[in-house]
Amino acid sequence: MGMDSTIIERRKDNLDRAVSFHGHLCLGQVLGVHLAERGLEVIGTTDPKEIIIYVENDRCIADAIQILTGTRLGRRSMKLVHYGKMAATFINTRTGDAYRVWVSGKVNEMIGEMNIDKHEREKQYRTVLEADSDDIVSVQRVSVTIPPLEMPGKPQRTAICVRCKEKVMDGKDVFTEEGPLCLACAGKPYYQVAK
Repeated sequence: MGMDSTIIERRKDNLDRAVSFHGHLCLGQVLGVHLAERGLEVIGTTDPKEIIIYVENDRCIADAIQILTGTRLGRRSMKLVHYGKMAATFINTRTGDAYRVWVSGKVNEMIGEMNIDKHEREKQYRTVLEADSDDIVSVQRVSVTIPPLEMPGKPQRTAICVRCKEKVMDGKDVFTEEGPLCLACAGKPYYQVAK
């Protein structure tokens, strides 16, 4: 028995939207469609104002999940926790329900060799897109405590770094005897000043 044609058509439409945003078709987009659809299903809402998602990598799935759920990094409804995994945790902020959804190992068995020509890859993508989600993703109910300073909305706390004088939002400053410091001035920069 095959998949319901309306589900497949909805997935194809969702994939088209994701690919349009992302810029190209790839397996990550197909998997992101499955993750987003299942995540929304288990938390019981599609209202972006009721959703926070912790995505576990900054690759293709993040774009698909963002487009299909309406969550955004800039709205603080999408969070990146860089575990390098094909997974995301979906939270319904109204009910508190939270589920981690991840790509199961069955996908590798389903698609086999990835070093093939473009036509064969696209057939693999279609196979994955049309597969039952239970064969693509796994789901586990979880609990996530979101710190108040991480919630969407206006910054609850801001500070001015006493060294660089830049504004630091959302409690990302470090308290010192000198006063509040941004992470870079506190010795934790992700960058180095060029000389």
